Order: sequence, then structure tokens, then C-alpha cells
Amino acid sequence: MIELRGIAWDHPRGYEPLIKLSEKYSELNPAVQIKWDVRSLKEFGDMPIEDLIERYDLLTIDHPYMGQAHENKLLRDLKPYLSSYLLNEHSKQSVGPGFQSYFFDDHLYALPIDAAALVAAYRKDLLERHQLTFPETWAELKHFYTLVPTGHAVAWPLCPTDLWCSFLTLCAQSAGRDFIRDFKVNEKAGIIALDELKFHLEYLHPDSIHWNPIQILDRMSDEDEIIYSPYLFGYSNYSREGYASKLVHFANSPQNPQQDISTILGGVGLAVSAHCEATKEAVDFANYVAHPENQEGAYLQHAGQPGSLKAWESEQGNALCHNFFRDTLATLEKAYVRPQHPGWNNFQEQGADLLHEGLIKNQPSDTLIKQLNELYKTILQHVG
Repeated sequence: MIELRGIAWDHPRGYEPLIKLSEKYSELNPAVQIKWDVRSLKEFGDMPIEDLIERYDLLTIDHPYMGQAHENKLLRDLKPYLSSYLLNEHSKQSVGPGFQSYFFDDHLYALPIDAAALVAAYRKDLLERHQLTFPETWAELKHFYTLVPTGHAVAWPLCPTDLWCSFLTLCAQSAGRDFIRDFKVNEKAGIIALDELKFHLEYLHPDSIHWNPIQILDRMSDEDEIIYSPYLFGYSNYSREGYASKLVHFANSPQNPQQDISTILGGVGLAVSAHCEATKEAVDFANYVAHPENQEGAYLQHAGQPGSLKAWESEQGNALCHNFFRDTLATLEKAYVRPQHPGWNNFQEQGADLLHEGLIKNQPSDTLIKQLNELYKTILQHVG
């Protein structure tokens, strides 16, 4: 008997489909059993995988870890275990840049099993009641604030982790995908992004600065106060009948028409620890989870948000989720992919706290960007 241990993240979207597919896989392969533990969403984004690879064979991870994983030999390269045909199929089935985001230096360190990006969430029933349409550009978003009826609000998750994702999104929408060059954030783009965020904070629900996406979506689906959120990681669960008391719909986030870039890429990859003693079986299971048929089937049916294009284009899947996938696919296809070099994750975590504190204290944007780039430089000096 081979027992594989996996670590998922603590949300039905994060663990329910993996548990179900583990059961199905063991029915087909009785000699392999897979058990799952969970960690918080913040731990998923911030906890170093060095803390996990000795305890777990299978890890759900975020793509910016690829450089760190490569540098420190933390994960198995999946390429030697997958045929050219399978690699090509996963590439063709990629939702946007999802599949490529798990490569580093021509090594493949995870298979995409979940696709996400910052998208917009809205209460369709409330917008229709007040004859409002959701904004599609920066300018339309600013005008939208003036139309929000009394008793309603716009919210935007701007706790440190999500503020960071919004900051990078606005930088990319302002200055293009290469706004980070030579390990430095373009100062002009950074100042524009921070000034934008300061403007929006004046109009947002006051708790936005502390909220994450789940807190906003829970509020939107339980009460009628929040009618729109322009940038948050989408959760198809909230667009399914019966998940919450009120249905939430999703759409593409507002964009800057001057750039053909949407928002920051999220999602989840399934990786295999370098310490795994049953690598062949672990990779086979990862491939099983990422297979388009299983993504469209059990993964989607059991609260999952698939990483396979087949599932995103599925009539059945879109009917189940009130067109969540169809209505946000354009955002995924034009998503911005974060850097992946060693040290990025430390910079991401500390930079998020720096910007969050700076916005709360309303520090000058140019000062914050200089501090951010100095932090970047300091962190890189300690890498390796």
C-alpha cells in the first residue's frame, strides 16, 4: 500500500474536488491511498513550501514559488514523468497563461488544476433593480461611484495580500507587463497605481482596507449592502444555486483601454515534493486531477474551479455557475503573470505590508515606491 499525503487550502473550492478525485483515483488504483490536510488562504499564498515538503507528497501551490522551488530543489520536475503528448494536451487546455506559469528554467513544477484572476463581482438583481450596468474601464468605474444608490456600497478587498495583487494589476494596466525591470518597480507606474488606490478608497466601503475576497463575497451573498466589487479573485461557488442565500455574478474587471492587459493571474497548481518516495504515483495522480475530462466532471461538480479550458467552455459548467466561466474567460486570457525569481515571495509578503501601512497612513506615493524598491533590493541581497 502506498499512502500519499497532500496539503490543500481551507475552502471548499480548495479541498472538496481533491478529496473526491482522490477517492475515484483509489478506486482505479487500490494500492494508492491519498489523504489531505488544509492550510489557510494566507498560508497558501505566503507560507514557504520549505516548511511543507518533508511532510507532504502533494502540494497545492501558487506559481510565483517556481523560482524558489527551482533554486532550492524543493519540487520534482514533472516533465520527465509526462509524455510529450500529455504535455502538449495540458498546454492546449491551459486557461490563459496558467500552464506556462508553472515552468521555470524549462522545468515544470506543477500542473494547473485551478484557474483564477482578479475579476469583478456584482449583485445582478440589485443592479437591474436600480438600472445600473457594471463598469468596464477605469473611467467608467469612477463614474459608477456617483451612481451607487443610498444604502448600497462598492467594496474592494484591500487587506495586505489583496492590496498587493491590485497594486500589481494597476501597474500592469498602466505601464504594460514589463513594469518590473532589473528587479525594480517602475516608479511612474507605481505612483499612478497608488494614487488610483487612494482615489478609490474615498468611495469604497470603509472595511475594504481590511477585507479579503471571501469576506466581501460572503457579505455580498448574505446581505444587500454591497452591490459591486471591481477587483477580487473570483469564486465560482458564489455563482452556484444553493451555495449562499443570494447569488453573486461575475464579470471582467475594469481595464485601461490603452493596454491589452487585464488583471493579475492567480490559480492553483498541483506539485510533487522533492522528498516524495512514490514520485511516479504522485505525478500520475496530479495528471489525473488535471485531465480535462476530470476537470470538467468531478472536479467542477464538487465545488472546484477548474484549470482546464474544456471546463471553462463547457455548457454544463456555465449553466451550473450562471456563466461564471464564460463571463470572465477574457480576463484569464490576458492576465498578468507575476515574477517568479528566488526572493520574490519574501518581497511580495513584506511589500504588501509596506504598502498597506503606507495607504492607511496616507504616505506620499513617491515615498512609498522608493521604500518598496529599497526593500526589493535589500531582499535580493540576501537571496542565495
